[in-house]
Amino acid sequence: MVSPNLTFGYPEEWEAFRDRNELFIDLFPQIITTCEMVLMRDFVAPERIELFTVMYGRLCFEDFLEILMCCGNGSGIAASKLLRTLYERAVTLTYINDHPEELDNFIDYHAVAQKKLFYSLRSIFGKDYLSVEDEQKMLADFEAVKEKFMVTDCEKCGTRRLNHTWNKLDFVAMAKATGGLGKMINEAYYVPMRRTHSTIAALLERAELSAGKVSFNPDAQRKCADMTLMTAHHLLLRVLTVQAKRFEIVGLNDAVDARYQDWITIWKNREFSSTETVPI
Repeated sequence: MVSPNLTFGYPEEWEAFRDRNELFIDLFPQIITTCEMVLMRDFVAPERIELFTVMYGRLCFEDFLEILMCCGNGSGIAASKLLRTLYERAVTLTYINDHPEELDNFIDYHAVAQKKLFYSLRSIFGKDYLSVEDEQKMLADFEAVKEKFMVTDCEKCGTRRLNHTWNKLDFVAMAKATGGLGKMINEAYYVPMRRTHSTIAALLERAELSAGKVSFNPDAQRKCADMTLMTAHHLLLRVLTVQAKRFEIVGLNDAVDARYQDWITIWKNREFSSTETVPI
């Protein structure tokens, strides 16, 4: 039964999380210390790729903390939905770090997204949603980058269309191009997608059969929470690996290596099936 009193957080779930994940909690300060070395420092970037790497890495770190908050409260499915966001950002960060010449495309596609958003908003709020000057600037920004995002729609007739994303690779292909992150596509992308989108799978996961009756299961999803945290923890390490590749910070490589060993120590003896574990 849901309490009629509004509360933020569930102390009983915090206790259960602490009991299940004592080793993670013990080693968590080291995770924070390593993140602080690169993601929370004063930084002046001489190049855009360096600024992007740090800023996007910090965004990933905040995603991780949001996931941790949900996991600590037993909201495993909510954490799983956020996991897909962290995964997409970790893949994008890794791919662009490996292909810095494509950073401009990632940035420039913002003008395309802004145009799509504008026309959606105008269809709701009317043609005067933006001033004439703002609309002209938005359209000029779009026209300046449009050509680089045109792709072939029909090989036979030669027609073209605007691509739905900033890269000619689809996301799954991009994930596979990063190497290790591609191996996490099921637990970090496809499974969370079933929970994020409007699917029957999302409903079936919360349904239970008892005494011949179907009911909705309102209980905390503790196993899902722990599996999601394990995966998110690994993704954060991948983000830190990107930082170590991009920057020469004294002690960072050793710290990241140590955090990988902590990951193994924390999760190696957890009771997950072979199809649920994360490759490292």
